[in-house]
Amino acid sequence: MIGHNPPPSHQSNTTATRHQLTHNQLVNFLRFEIDKAETSATAVLIMKLRRAKRLDAIIGDTSTQSINHYTDQLLDNLLRDADRYAHFSDEEICLVLPDLANNAQSILAAIKILSELHKSFIADDYPVMLRPHIGIANFPELGRDAGQLLMYADIASDIAATNEQGYHVYQPEDRIKTETYSGLDIELGKAIKANELHVHYQPQINIQTGRCVSMEALIRWTAPGQRVINPATLIDIAEKTGLINTLTLWILNTALRHTATFLKMSIDVGISVNLPPKMLKDKELPQIVQQALDIWGVPASHLTLEITESLVIDDYESSLTMLSRLRELGIRLSIDDFGTGYSSLAYLKRFPVQELKIDILFIRNIHNSREDKNLVRTIIDLAKNFNLTTIAEGVEDQETFDLLRDLGCDLVQGFLYSRALSDTDFINWYRQHTLALHVISLDASITPKS
Repeated sequence: MIGHNPPPSHQSNTTATRHQLTHNQLVNFLRFEIDKAETSATAVLIMKLRRAKRLDAIIGDTSTQSINHYTDQLLDNLLRDADRYAHFSDEEICLVLPDLANNAQSILAAIKILSELHKSFIADDYPVMLRPHIGIANFPELGRDAGQLLMYADIASDIAATNEQGYHVYQPEDRIKTETYSGLDIELGKAIKANELHVHYQPQINIQTGRCVSMEALIRWTAPGQRVINPATLIDIAEKTGLINTLTLWILNTALRHTATFLKMSIDVGISVNLPPKMLKDKELPQIVQQALDIWGVPASHLTLEITESLVIDDYESSLTMLSRLRELGIRLSIDDFGTGYSSLAYLKRFPVQELKIDILFIRNIHNSREDKNLVRTIIDLAKNFNLTTIAEGVEDQETFDLLRDLGCDLVQGFLYSRALSDTDFINWYRQHTLALHVISLDASITPKS
């Protein structure tokens, strides 16, 4: 059996560091360590680097190679002699840490690696700041199957991408949670046809006036059995099952229908709808959008389509053509999660976008990270130079609001003002918010000057 072979020699790969193996070698190494282990623990770590591919798309393979070289050197210095790792892709590295005294050591190793990789460095004269996250699966708690351990570590890395620590240790309940979603692809298709989904709206606030000028449409779904499905999971299911275009059109039409109702009630707000990557490749998209605007009677200027930065980079010329056609309709275009790539100057001067949406990751850490604060300031200054609007998402406290106002940000959205609301709740919120602004304005006008 493969698992009983001696551990592969990392020296067989002449380009590798002293800890680096190929993909297959690492799997064999893991199997060998599992088979020979008696009382010691072994940990599988899967680390994902979010930015390498996006940087590569703009400044070439050399930069990705430089990033890989940097991470290889860093791991070579951090790892113990017994540890091994392999690149599963340019953005994914798998590590195997054998002979651990206990599982806590795998967490300490992850924290140490994350701490070092969060430090900025230079790759081909470009400043790079990686934002890795690590999933951890521990042997013997999770069984002796190497393939299962790798799968568990991968699931854990996806969970780690959503938490502040940047790492997650796989737990049996994580598997239960994933199994909970089995069969939802069929249920989702039925729910779309039966109009059983809901669109909620999160207000977007003008940072200078305090007025609600627009809102973002966000999908919500309570599946059969009263299971509230995480929106990210819902989108993931739709993408994997080919339902994403159908779902997006349903969201677009529902959002425009509600916007038309709001306008009739003198609630003059714009609407932002997220556009998935596959949708932008549909040559009939401009006609579809125009038809939806005509059906519901919403002015094109009230609609903003949000696209992800990576989407723009991955298919540059095709994206430019499609976005230009969409812009000709009179709608607005926004780059979502801006700041998570390195292509800004390369496409901003050519792409017909009107708005940059600053990634929530930078906003969340803006008070604790000088790099994030400087990055937000740079994005805002960059936007002003290109005559673009900036919007910050995830604003949850007055301190963050005040800082963003001082930095010159235009719009904010987040729990400081409101969570995402149903259409009827949004109407009530908007009226109360507008009334409160009016009262504040009256108080200010009648207060005698000293």
